[in-house]
Amino acid sequence: MHAVLNCMCIGIAYVVPFYARAGHERNHPSTIKFRMVSTATTCLVAWVPLYWQLQSKTAFAHKLLFSLLGLRKTGLLQAVIQPTLLTASLFAGPLLQRALSGRSDADSMAPLQILRNLVIAPVTEEFCFRACMAPLFLLQGCSKKQTILLTPIMFGVAHVHHLLEIVKFQGAKLSSASAVVSFQFLYTTLFGWYATHVFLSTGHLAAAVAVHSFCNWMGFPPFEDVLSHPQRNAVIAAYLIGIAAFISLFSPCTEPAKYSCTYDQRIADSML
Repeated sequence: MHAVLNCMCIGIAYVVPFYARAGHERNHPSTIKFRMVSTATTCLVAWVPLYWQLQSKTAFAHKLLFSLLGLRKTGLLQAVIQPTLLTASLFAGPLLQRALSGRSDADSMAPLQILRNLVIAPVTEEFCFRACMAPLFLLQGCSKKQTILLTPIMFGVAHVHHLLEIVKFQGAKLSSASAVVSFQFLYTTLFGWYATHVFLSTGHLAAAVAVHSFCNWMGFPPFEDVLSHPQRNAVIAAYLIGIAAFISLFSPCTEPAKYSCTYDQRIADSML
C-alpha cells in the first residue's frame, strides 16, 4: 500500500503543475517551456520516496540508490542499442511506410515539440514513472511480474489529463474525448509494461529512455493506410516479419545476464 501511495504522489507531482498555467494548448511554445521546467523539477524530488524506503531497510541506502534508479555504467551501450533495435523490429511495417513516403510526423513539428517528444518527455517520464516507481513495488515485496503489471497503470493514468485539453482546446465533446483518452490509456499502459520489463531486465534507465524516445518518434502505427498503400503487399510483409522478429528476439534481447543486470540481487541486498 505504501508503494501505491508513494507512486500516486509522484504521478500527481508530475501532472498537476501542468495546470498551474493552462492558458494555452499543449503545443504552444510557452506551455512546452513551462512543462519542461515543471517536469525537470519533479525529477529533482521524485527519487525521495525510494531513498526513504531504502533508509528504513539498509544502512547502504546512498550506495544502492543510483543502482536501483538504473544509473550505472556497466553494459550501458548494449542496453541502449539492443532494446532499441528490438523495438524497431516491431515497427518494421511503419518504418517501410515512412521510407516509401519520405515523410515523418516530425517534419511538421516545431523544434521545441521535437525536443519535448524525443528528449524531455522520455527522460522525465521514464525517470519518474519507471526508475522511481518500479523499485518501490519491489521493495514492498512485489515480484518482478507484479511490478511490471502495476507500475505502468500509474503511467497510463497520468495521461488521462489529456481529456481536459482535448475538450478545452480542441472543442471535442466529452464522449469523443473520453474515447480518445481511453485509447491513449490502453496503449500507454501497454507500452509501460514493455518499458518496465526493459528497465528491470537491463538495469538501465537509459534503455527505457531510448525505447520511449524511439516510440515517440514513430508515433502510433498507421494501420489504416496499410490496405490502401500502393506497395500493400510489401508493407503487409514488413509488418508480419517485424512482429515475428520481435517475438523471436524478445527473450534474447531482454536477458538480464547480457547486461550484467543483478537488479533482483540489489533489491535483496537492500532487505538485509
